[in-house]
Amino acid sequence: MRRSHRASGVLPLLTALAIAATGVVAATRAVADAPNLVSGSGITVGASRWITGRTLEVDIATAKVATNSVNGPHRVRITLPNDYFQSGATRYPVLYLLHGGAGGNSAQWTTGGGAAEAITDNRPIITVMPDGGKVGWYTNWVDQSSGAQAWRTFHVDQLVPWIDANLRTIASKSGRAIAGLSMGGFGAIRYAQDRPDLFAFAGSFSGAVDLGDSGTRSVIGQQATQNGYSPNAIFGNPFPPFDTTWNALNPVSRASRLSGVSVALYAGSGINDSDAIERTMATSAQHLHDAMNAAGVPHFFWNYGRPGPSVPYGCDGGHNFSCWNFALNDAMPRMLAVLQAPSGPPPPPPPANPVVNGGFENGLSPWACAGNCGTDSGTGLAHTGNGNGWVRNTSGWNDVHQTIAVSANRTYTITAWVQTSTNNTDGYFGLRTTGGQVLGEQRFGRLDGYTQLSVAVNTGAQTSVVLYGGLWANGDTWLQLDDAAAS
Repeated sequence: MRRSHRASGVLPLLTALAIAATGVVAATRAVADAPNLVSGSGITVGASRWITGRTLEVDIATAKVATNSVNGPHRVRITLPNDYFQSGATRYPVLYLLHGGAGGNSAQWTTGGGAAEAITDNRPIITVMPDGGKVGWYTNWVDQSSGAQAWRTFHVDQLVPWIDANLRTIASKSGRAIAGLSMGGFGAIRYAQDRPDLFAFAGSFSGAVDLGDSGTRSVIGQQATQNGYSPNAIFGNPFPPFDTTWNALNPVSRASRLSGVSVALYAGSGINDSDAIERTMATSAQHLHDAMNAAGVPHFFWNYGRPGPSVPYGCDGGHNFSCWNFALNDAMPRMLAVLQAPSGPPPPPPPANPVVNGGFENGLSPWACAGNCGTDSGTGLAHTGNGNGWVRNTSGWNDVHQTIAVSANRTYTITAWVQTSTNNTDGYFGLRTTGGQVLGEQRFGRLDGYTQLSVAVNTGAQTSVVLYGGLWANGDTWLQLDDAAAS
């Protein structure tokens, strides 16, 4: 606007200070938005700690699970999206990622061999990794005489609402996925079958998804015994005709309950043909695949064999993290394609036009002049209607301007239709502060006919700014301005 402003170093310095201040505000906002996890839904929160810049570990307690039923303290690990602290009120989908048995716990998918952080890097999803017990098997135990082991109640009825209450989640079926390895693969499928209204996606990686398999039943009983429990404590007696719980919770016999859930089943061929564990899991996955086909339930099934070192994570076909990471990595885009994308609050409505009498149909007011300006009415010189503003002089700065009320920290687009004399070389249209500092402007030269000018300007801390159109006159120089607006 004014040449003295354009020649000084004041504006670059102010810009630098504004950028620095913005960084400070962003950092403050990130700290303030750090999850303050509170007790609720039957879960009592203890201490918490950051494992990495994205993964938080939280000590918890619940009456549904005895403290001695887990490997170490009872904890939940939560891996947040990379931009969680910078994304304002954005809500994200959640993956509940379950660990396996034989020593597994909530750390398994992050620091126990799993690559959950790497696989979810720059992906818009919250990953929740709860404890599932030494040998919890994601069920409410038949015999809890040695301590509470109501894992299904804890995970489905307590953990899910607790996460929704404490984090910015998409708290609906469209915002939830569940997956797990081995014992956790059974848990993911079982929970999705119990509550297909809660989960849009379920994934099993080498999961024990056929409780009718005698070898699986034997291993579960052995695991219970090895951890000091009765072999029948989890699902009851495994032998007919007393195996009613085993049969009732067998994913294969409940295949139709997965209708409406996107399901992905993964298994390998074992590191060799003598790998009984993985080959049993592959047979179980095949049985569930067949049952889902018979029930007409669409799903994805992949027995990937022994892919080898050329694939991500070098899956060797075995019952190990080289393959579980490989499977999760493959499942992730399938999962995200099903889940609702991150969502924020609805955008604010566009601001009402704060420019009054922008078409000069009611004379000059509330416009004002710097130098020489005025209005035309009924002369046929307007862009639309009967009126327009004008600026004309032989020297100096001349403008027509109006002070308008605006919202702070909002970007406005200001527009006006302008035409000029043929000798104009130094015209400006923009916004400035009431103190005269230019916030944003467009320079223009000769405009032989009405031309729309447009400038996008952020108001910063200002709630009142000045819209102007003017020129530096050099001889008899003029402009006409009409239909000014801001939005």
